[in-house]
Amino acid sequence: MKFLPIITAFAATTVMATSTKGRSGCVATSYDQIAGTKGCSAITIQGPFTVPANNIIDLSGLKAGTTIKITGTITFAKGNLDENNYLVTIGGTNIKVDGTRGTFNGNGPLYWDGKGGNGGVNKPKFVRLSKMSGSITGLTIIGSPVHTFAVNGCQGLALTNITIDNRGPKYALAHNTDGFDVSSCSDVTITGAKVYNNDDCLAVNSGTNIAFNGNYCEGGHGISIGSIKAGAVVDGVVIKGNTVVNSANAVRIKAYANATGGRVNNVTYTDTTLSGITDYGIVIQQDYTNAGATGKPGGAAPITNINLYNIHGTMAKKSRQSVYILCAKCSNFNFQKIAIAGGAAPQCSGISPKPMGC
Repeated sequence: MKFLPIITAFAATTVMATSTKGRSGCVATSYDQIAGTKGCSAITIQGPFTVPANNIIDLSGLKAGTTIKITGTITFAKGNLDENNYLVTIGGTNIKVDGTRGTFNGNGPLYWDGKGGNGGVNKPKFVRLSKMSGSITGLTIIGSPVHTFAVNGCQGLALTNITIDNRGPKYALAHNTDGFDVSSCSDVTITGAKVYNNDDCLAVNSGTNIAFNGNYCEGGHGISIGSIKAGAVVDGVVIKGNTVVNSANAVRIKAYANATGGRVNNVTYTDTTLSGITDYGIVIQQDYTNAGATGKPGGAAPITNINLYNIHGTMAKKSRQSVYILCAKCSNFNFQKIAIAGGAAPQCSGISPKPMGC
């Protein structure tokens, strides 16, 4: 038994030396070894190990076609990085990440104070996918300090069977633990995810040809388009076959009243099952602000060509409206098979003719 640590350390050192020499496959079994893998075409990040406080994993700018295998648990020690920082960044062309046996633990409960990104202790965001194409399969993320996946400037990216789990101690305080935030992307598909969080399961802030299919969302704010700010355009989103449970909302589109140059167009939600919804089953509003809705919608960001089909399930007791629409400039809403039980009577304004469910 006394010789085991020596044998293990020797084996790890030998693998690194051999892999680095060939540059075709490199293995990192500690944080200090990760930087040395960036020139490799096949990278393995093998836990368990801990990333020291205030340090990050930077896998941006990888060579085209790089494969990454993540195994074991990589834990990030609590530090004081703020939301301008990301604990993990991945970027490159045709990058393939296999995380089916891997977990990132961000130690979220040590940060959660109910304020998320709006104050309190500093909280880093978790994973940034920056100008990346390719795929990520099977990765598990637990304990996001604040926003989990920032998908920025990506084209041709498939995220499959990812688990985001922010349950546990202080879960009610895990504010702004968004699942997937998508911005300035095209041809992005998210399939088979399980998201337990305390904010949007999905938020498409800008982009085209985005698909969110066959996912499970629990505890958050719903499957969202927006919030749409000035200049942000969402055009072409398909959201199909998802389940939303014990959340504030299920189907959600939100725009700022003064979002000049913004637009939401051609969005389809199909076969959405909901239960235990505390606020709105379907909510489309043009009066959103981060501090709360104002009740005064503006049409600076038109919302057009919205298709909802087979949205069904139940609201929680003492919930708000099953359907709530507050628009100043909305048109061509096509709702079919809307069957949401419970909740207050629907309330819809600013659109004519009113769609089914209103």
